[in-house]
Amino acid sequence: MSGSINKSPYLELRLFIAILMSVVILISDGKFNLFSTIKNYIENSVCWLCHYCDRSYYIFNHVSNVIIGYKKLVSENDELRKELFYKNSELLLMNQYRQENIKLHSLLNSPICNNNDPKLIAKIFFIRSNPYEQHALINQGINSNIYIGQPVIADSGVVGQVISVNQFSSRVLLISDFKHALSVKLKRNNIRMILMGGGYSSELYAEYPSNFIDVSVDDILLTSGLDGRFPEGYPVAKVSNIEINSEKDCTIIQARPIVNWKDLNYVILVFK
Repeated sequence: MSGSINKSPYLELRLFIAILMSVVILISDGKFNLFSTIKNYIENSVCWLCHYCDRSYYIFNHVSNVIIGYKKLVSENDELRKELFYKNSELLLMNQYRQENIKLHSLLNSPICNNNDPKLIAKIFFIRSNPYEQHALINQGINSNIYIGQPVIADSGVVGQVISVNQFSSRVLLISDFKHALSVKLKRNNIRMILMGGGYSSELYAEYPSNFIDVSVDDILLTSGLDGRFPEGYPVAKVSNIEINSEKDCTIIQARPIVNWKDLNYVILVFK
């Protein structure tokens, strides 16, 4: 207790001295402006500190906005890339549909299709081509009244005939198959013959029972209509080579199909 009592007068004295000095400083500064330099220095320091803080806030805010803007641009860029990807895929489909429409239009408006026989367009799933079989699978079947033996043509010539039918698909025997035979005639002079498949996509042949026949390379062979299966006048093949067989007393005529199987996507089924 005695220690705290002894310290009290000193505390009061210190407080009194501090108040007295403050009053003296205020009066002196008010009359004689003694502390203007110090005040200016303090004000300049505070102003500089405020300016630095304000500048730092501006820089921070600007950097923050730049980062936010960059993230927004990246997000928008990703969205635009996705949209462009979808648009390009749609454009590819549109181009594909346009090409298919052009093919279908040319197929329907080709001179070979301008007769009155009922017709149906079919899409080819695939073509199997090897020395043992030359077949094509199409997307029309019993549901479209397709029948065995039905003629199949393209916009440029004869393709083959239907040999089997399912509910929604059919198999077509191509004229190049070694089991296929077709009655044809020369377009130039109507000489008739039987054209056989050679087992390869670009090989057909006929044996004419004479060494003397008016036939030339590049002559066009048409369907004769005598087989009762293919209508008359459809292009079939172009003569590519002629050989005389003296032993058999015949002329071997080689020909290439008018239709190129590699470029074949659609065919026409002819109803008789």
